[in-house]
Amino acid sequence: MPLSVLAQIEISAPPATVRSTFFNFAAYQEWHKSWKIEHVQVKDAASGLQTGDLLKVNMQGMVFHPIVEENTAECFIWGGSLYGLLVARHEFHFSPSKENPGGTTFIQSEEFQGPLTIFFWPWRNKEFKSANWEAFNANLKKEAERSFAQI
Repeated sequence: MPLSVLAQIEISAPPATVRSTFFNFAAYQEWHKSWKIEHVQVKDAASGLQTGDLLKVNMQGMVFHPIVEENTAECFIWGGSLYGLLVARHEFHFSPSKENPGGTTFIQSEEFQGPLTIFFWPWRNKEFKSANWEAFNANLKKEAERSFAQI
């Protein structure tokens, strides 16, 4: 039975600015110290992250090595698996806002599947599951809006 987590925020900056802020992994330590994302294996650094590229992600001390599954103007997805027992797919969406003209609706979601999800089922509705993401979203909003104001 799949388990899903979602965090969403409205950002008063265009999607291109939000994406630029999001993909500036080296600057994360300036505005969100509990996440660190590094390129481990990139096919073509000049053209950005592509399907099949390997990342090293550290979210509050939890380290994993997802593979890029999609990277388009509106969506960035990585995925990974723990020996097939727990399979995760994390999505980041950068959509033009319907609530805030010229702004961005930023959504991150993750779906977990596999036999090990049964052990997480009692915690499926707990607030702490997305508190880390909501903090990231709030910091991304602040940094993207700051960057956009300087343009």
